[in-house]
Order: sequence, then structure tokens, then C-alpha cells
Amino acid sequence: MKRKFSKNYRVCAVVSCLLLANQWVSAHDAIKTGPVWEGTGGDNAIVIGHGCEAKEKPIQAQSVVFPTVNPELIASDGHTIANLSDIIGESLYAGQADLIQDKNIFQHQDEKHDALGNTIGFFSTNGNLQTNLQGRVPFQFATPNFTKTTCATALRIEVAVADVCILAAPTIRAAKVNLWIPDNGSQYSLLGKAQNVDGIGEPPVIHVKRNLVKNPPDASCGAGFTVTVRPSAADVDANLGIPGWHY
Repeated sequence: MKRKFSKNYRVCAVVSCLLLANQWVSAHDAIKTGPVWEGTGGDNAIVIGHGCEAKEKPIQAQSVVFPTVNPELIASDGHTIANLSDIIGESLYAGQADLIQDKNIFQHQDEKHDALGNTIGFFSTNGNLQTNLQGRVPFQFATPNFTKTTCATALRIEVAVADVCILAAPTIRAAKVNLWIPDNGSQYSLLGKAQNVDGIGEPPVIHVKRNLVKNPPDASCGAGFTVTVRPSAADVDANLGIPGWHY
């Protein structure tokens, strides 16, 4: 005898699947607060979703890199953007972020700087994030302003993050690290994909919105476009590593 399933049962099953899918998405590393308005500053955080190898190993270290050295610029409408200054004036991401000291997870923290002393990222070591818990790594971020002449209405700022569970070489292994970084040809992404490391092509994103009331684009812009600002492969290779860990 065939069992008949009620409409309510089918609905519950669909809802359960959606909830499970949402839990999986939320397990990725992410940016805590967003979207944020142009020209504002405030506290935010890297959300750590889980440890290495499906929550089996705790996170001991983390490295974060913002797009600063020749970032990739991708317009949602497909046109080429030659210079970031055409979108956000002379403001660059170097110096836009500052790490906030917090020892809930990591006992040692420090910032990464370019040759001019501007902050381009940060790293944390001597940590122990329990495998059944989520983590928050706080930082302060100042959002840039859109130029008056650009038709851009939003930014997607991708941030490269490595969550390290084991520092010992060989380092790029699924059981040792999660790499929430762009899939754009860096040595980290190439080696990570070959080893089935979690996170390749899924970097956390800071969403920045243009204030269309105080800073409206020209009427000829129409709906405008969104700009993705992504750390270049060279930027990731040069700056994602931290003392005691590299690709």
C-alpha cells in the first residue's frame, strides 16, 4: 500500500531543505555587517564559519588581505575600468582598514603594511577557535566615496582570508587550511584547488552602496553598474602569507 504524503508534509520538507542550505551558506567566512554606505566608517568583523575538514580541526591562525596592489576591477555591465580612481577618486584601500585588538580567539595579532606604512591587511596567530563554535575577528573599515562623474552605484570589495588549522608544512592541504580567496590564478588558489581546500572562489565581500540622494549619478547613467574590486593574484601571493605559514 502506497503512503500518501500531505501537502503540509511536502511544504515542511522543502522548508527543511532551505534551512539546511542556508546553514551551509552561513558556514562560509563572511563580513558581519553590510551593506554599508559610502563615506562612512565603523566597526565590522570577519565571521569565521567553521574549522578545517568539516569542523574537525580548530583554527589556530588567520591571514586577511584587502585588495590594494593592482586590484582587479570588474564592472557588472561588462565594460572595462582602467583606473580605480575613476570610480572612487584618489582613495585606495591601503589604509582603509584597521585591526581591532581582540584576544577572544587569537593571542597575537598584527597588521600588514605596504612600503608607505598603510595597512593592507592583518594576521592573527596563537589561537584556538573551537570546532563547534563560530568566531568574529573585529576590524574598523572606512568606506570610500564615489566620484561625481562615475555611473557606479555599488562596490563589491572582495577580501582574501586564510583560516589556518595546522602551520606545519606541507601547508596547503584540506585538513590544514581553509582559503576564502578569489579563484584568479594565485599560487594559493591553484594549490588549494588541487588539494580540494575549502573556500576557493568564495571570498568574503564588503558591500558598499552609493548614496543616491546626496551623491546621485548623472541621469544619463540609467541604472548604473556595480564594480567588483578583487585582490589580484600577485597581491594574494605576495601578502597572504604570515610568519610560519606560506604556500
